[in-house]
Amino acid sequence: MTVTATFQPSTISSSPGSAAALTLHLHNDADAEAVVKLKALGDLAAQTVLESETIYLDPGESFEVPVIVDVSSTMLSGRHTSGIEISSGADTKITAEATIAVESAVAYSVTLLPARSSSGGSGKHQVVVDNTGNTPMMVEIGAHPHDDLVDIELAAPLLNVDPGTSAKVELRVHPKVRFWNGDPQEHPFTVDVAGSDNETLQLEGVFEQGPRVRPWFLPAAAGMIGALAVGTLAWFALLKPAVDSIADDRAAAALEEQQGAFDEKIAELEAAGERARQLPLGVPVDQRLNVEAAPGGSANESFTVGSDRVLSITDVVFQNPAGATGRVMLLRDGEVLLESELANFRDLDLHFVAPFRFDESATVELVLECAAAGPNDESCTVGATVIGFVDQAG
Repeated sequence: MTVTATFQPSTISSSPGSAAALTLHLHNDADAEAVVKLKALGDLAAQTVLESETIYLDPGESFEVPVIVDVSSTMLSGRHTSGIEISSGADTKITAEATIAVESAVAYSVTLLPARSSSGGSGKHQVVVDNTGNTPMMVEIGAHPHDDLVDIELAAPLLNVDPGTSAKVELRVHPKVRFWNGDPQEHPFTVDVAGSDNETLQLEGVFEQGPRVRPWFLPAAAGMIGALAVGTLAWFALLKPAVDSIADDRAAAALEEQQGAFDEKIAELEAAGERARQLPLGVPVDQRLNVEAAPGGSANESFTVGSDRVLSITDVVFQNPAGATGRVMLLRDGEVLLESELANFRDLDLHFVAPFRFDESATVELVLECAAAGPNDESCTVGATVIGFVDQAG
């Protein structure tokens, strides 16, 4: 080939999130015109912009081609090679290379989700670390309560987070003593975070411990006992004398006259007893949702609440038995209510003080985004069991 190509400068430094400007020098040593075609190569090909991809060079002519390499904010720090393939003719090709030294930039954020939890059992939180820099981060996490009434459990006290990725750690607050009724008790706690850049920060959270028995349970139980008492009184005061009077021929006429009134009274008592037996949220129900997706794909399963029903979901249990990675979401009419990273759990049970309400004809949907299947599996298989109550709409 009679065309030579070199980068000037051959090495350049660049900060993340900026553009590295290079110049490709071309020279035609031949006695004839040369048509040169340029093509970016290597790992930086997608980030490389050539001002021109076809150059016409006269004999002995030189030409400078500006080359711009977009250095993204998450490109790993260190030395990267930008290559340009130069071809002149079908089988004549050479390659020019330049080195881009990407400077190190440390940037990350840490969030406690949720900052406040409420439960009659244990408080469930996540510490989320987002690495927005271009250097791998090692983050050490610790937590301590402000009182001696709870213990704190961290799933992983040490995280390695690659640039442009996020990592989550489950944090649970376990009360040492649980109570059946009474006012909720607040347990504040602090999460201590130390990065490999020697920076530290603190996140504040609160676990509100509630009673094991929900506030509506006692009124419901009292209503049920009252209904049973009314039914027993009705039997001895109204029904039993009426039944005994059937055996008495002398009361037959009076019984026939009063039968209509007794039937009406019985219907009223049965209706009152049925209303008392119903819990405030309706009849207990449960539903299982199963989804399966290939790595890189997604899948969903859903069901619809009846047109004259209201569904109140009080408990959700996610299952990831094979250890797949990816993301699982619970949606209401397309709106995300719960979202969790599969890598953080095999079984994840969630219990709510106030239930999720699904009005009539609402859709309950489980969505799976599969990143990688579990060991010895070809697909991600995830399930969810939703537990709650169904009541009449309106």
